[in-house]
Amino acid sequence: MDGRLTLRRGRARRDQPPEPPPEPLDVNPRSVYEIVTRQMLEALSDDVKAVRERVDALFFMLVASIAIDLLLRLAGR
Repeated sequence: MDGRLTLRRGRARRDQPPEPPPEPLDVNPRSVYEIVTRQMLEALSDDVKAVRERVDALFFMLVASIAIDLLLRLAGR
């Protein structure tokens, strides 16, 4: 490609006015179905967080028990 052609294209892009920012999404519910669905999703999200916390706790307990077992074996008990 010709360098001048690329330069002309670059100038043409800079000379154009910037695009206006997109309008923000309307998050207000428009129907009862949307309200119920949103409540169900929030409840599901809370449940997933609770399960995640429990799994994390079990994982750390397992890792800690393995570490303690290794330390006791190294100590000679």
